Amino acid sequence: MKEDLENRTQSLAEWLYESRHLVVFTGAGISTESGLPDFRGPNGLWTRRDKGLSPKPMSRSWDSVEPNSGHIAIFELEKMGKLKFLISQNVDNLHLKSGINPDLLAELHGNMTKLRCTRCGKTVDKSDDRAICE
Repeated sequence: MKEDLENRTQSLAEWLYESRHLVVFTGAGISTESGLPDFRGPNGLWTRRDKGLSPKPMSRSWDSVEPNSGHIAIFELEKMGKLKFLISQNVDNLHLKSGINPDLLAELHGNMTKLRCTRCGKTVDKSDDRAICE
C-alpha cells in the first residue's frame, strides 16, 4: 500500500512537472486542514443537515484562518509558471492569502472577506469601514 502511494505520488509529480497548461479546481476539502468544515465529511454542513442537526458554529473568524500546505503547493505551482488558472468553490480567501495572483483565480461562490461595488467593480476588505464608491 505504501509503495502504491509512493508510485502514485511520483506519477503525479511527473505529470505536474511535464504540464504546460495546468488548471486547478478546488472545493471545501482543501480547507479542512486549515480548520474549516467541509460539506460531506462526518461533521460536514450537509451531513449534519441530513441528520437534522444545525451546522457547527465556526470557532474563529474568517480572518484568523490561514492557508495550509495544499494552498501553498498551488501557489508554488504558480511561482514555477505551471499554474495557468485556479477555479475555487471556496469563499474562505485562503487562496488569495497564500499569495495566488488574483488574476489567475475564479472564486465561483464569491469571497466572505471581500466586498465588490456593483457599480465600479472596486474591491475592498469586508473589515474596511470606508465606502466602496466615493
